Amino acid sequence: MLLGQRSGVCGVLSLLLVSGCHMDSPWGSSSSGTDYGTTAPMSTGGTGTSGTGGGTAPKPGVGGEAGTTGTDDSVVATPSVPGTLSVTAGANQTISITFASSDGLAITGFGISGSLGTLPAGWSGPGSFTCAAVSGGSGCVLTLTYAPSAADSGTLVLNYVFIDNAGEARAPGGSVSIPYVATATANNVMATTSTDGEVDAVIGGGKQSVIVNFVTDDGNAATNLTLSTNLAALPSGWSSTASGLTCAIVTSGSGCQVVLAYDPTTRGGGTLSLSYAYTDDSGAARSAMLNIPYASRSGNTIIANGSPGGQIEAIEKTGGQAVAVTFTTNEGKPATALNVTGGLKTLPAGWSSNASAFTCASVSTGNGCQLHLTYAPTALARGTLTLTYTYVDGAGAPQGGLVSLPYAASTNDNAIATPSPSGQINAVVGMGTQTLSVTFTTDDARQATALALTTDLATLPAGWSSATNPFTCSGFDSGAGCQLTLTYAPAAAAAGTLTLAYTYLNNAGGTKTGTLNVPYRATTNDNIVGTPDTSALSVVTGTSTPVSITFTTDDMNPASALNVTSDLTALPTGWSSPSSSFTCASVSVGTACQLNLTYAPLAAASGSLAIDFSYTNDAGIAKTGSTTITYVAGP
Repeated sequence: MLLGQRSGVCGVLSLLLVSGCHMDSPWGSSSSGTDYGTTAPMSTGGTGTSGTGGGTAPKPGVGGEAGTTGTDDSVVATPSVPGTLSVTAGANQTISITFASSDGLAITGFGISGSLGTLPAGWSGPGSFTCAAVSGGSGCVLTLTYAPSAADSGTLVLNYVFIDNAGEARAPGGSVSIPYVATATANNVMATTSTDGEVDAVIGGGKQSVIVNFVTDDGNAATNLTLSTNLAALPSGWSSTASGLTCAIVTSGSGCQVVLAYDPTTRGGGTLSLSYAYTDDSGAARSAMLNIPYASRSGNTIIANGSPGGQIEAIEKTGGQAVAVTFTTNEGKPATALNVTGGLKTLPAGWSSNASAFTCASVSTGNGCQLHLTYAPTALARGTLTLTYTYVDGAGAPQGGLVSLPYAASTNDNAIATPSPSGQINAVVGMGTQTLSVTFTTDDARQATALALTTDLATLPAGWSSATNPFTCSGFDSGAGCQLTLTYAPAAAAAGTLTLAYTYLNNAGGTKTGTLNVPYRATTNDNIVGTPDTSALSVVTGTSTPVSITFTTDDMNPASALNVTSDLTALPTGWSSPSSSFTCASVSVGTACQLNLTYAPLAAASGSLAIDFSYTNDAGIAKTGSTTITYVAGP
């Protein structure tokens, strides 16, 4: 019966969490108001038959059902973000899914199968979702949020059910899949200048140094930084002694910087743009730009220049760096009453001066007005020393100025090469290989760079090899991040020292060298052989015959700790030894290890004498051996 079937539809949909299910008359409505009956049988054709309740025939059906009008349409799900939804860990993004009828006709009883409370990690939304009606517009929209806390990826699949326009329950009715990926957070390389804000210079006042320093915003390493701006084609007045800039590693500190100079000859201004590219710590290629505003002016101005120029570098706990600040006028015309008013009495740690105040009655050219400072750091540090001053220019007007001296302390550290295993590397010919790992670190755990092995790994001593040639490390400090692996597989007995030479730049930027010496020895799995001067002895009773057994190795390589284990005090009748035991500390070739015996039979006899012995061979393996002499005595 049709009514029974329709009731079953609502029962199924209610189990699938679909709300809004309702049941219309299975037979449709009549414009004449005639009652077609409620027990009329269903037709199997494309058009309905007349009911049995005395009414007219029902309206044509769809899909083979009499009395039901509509289409077998479907629900189309359209996400607001096509393709894969990509969100950086720690951020969030909302995505909307619009459900619409495939033919624009109304669909009822729509709902998401199951609970939305069990979405994948990072996803959130309502606990359930239903729509009483779905048509061709945007009246049925589900909104979800993806807020991952860590890198992840997957596909969110939502299944849904509905009643189509023909009144048929669709369970399942369809699904929508949303691929998603959460990417790891990435760091940025920031470029800062030694001057705050605009770079101002006086025409003819000499070069003004501007140091551009590159660091990461989180202290973690970025790599492969390259300055893409052509330093040979800078705006007028700008120059650099460097042809470009590349940094294998960028972290914190002053290990990646370029020094510029601004020495204008005409009035003007503008913005100097420096473009650079790098690889962040997630492995993504990034690019950025630093804009440096600048302006030039003319006038009778006192200019202060530090010497050495640029960033003042000093090595921690190894003496001081002398710094001279020379005050001159930009046009060579004199100015008067110069007075350093700020910064000299409260110098940063490591800085000192022989005077707590500094003045010059007149300033023009040359080095007649010069302030002397010393930077002798006792700890790692970096910063900018700023000195402010006042003066009266050539027109009698009071003026002021400042000089900024960027500085940094570094360490004169060293690279250490640590072999594992330590000590002599021992290997046995024909019995496998011995692996040697050499780890390069610094003695203060601070970073050194540009390590390169200068020993050619293709010309190592016989038996030695490496899968890496050449071997380099762009940066290293502690841990096993810079490690060379070697293999020793000797083909013959040998001994020597493996020497590995290397160069690097330490934390102070100084070029240094180092050498690692690794002793090695290749031994053989040889044997000791006992050779009697006669293997078959025939003597006359009543005579005395000396017999000697010479111990040598079968490959002429040494063995050690030979010990005759046979009891020399319990030899067969007629045999004797001058000593009760026999040992040799080392055995190789020649007659240095020789056991002397005597056979003096008093009666006829025959037999064999076995001499057993133990030793340690050239490979350090404990072994045993034996030698036998047959003998006969007669009248």
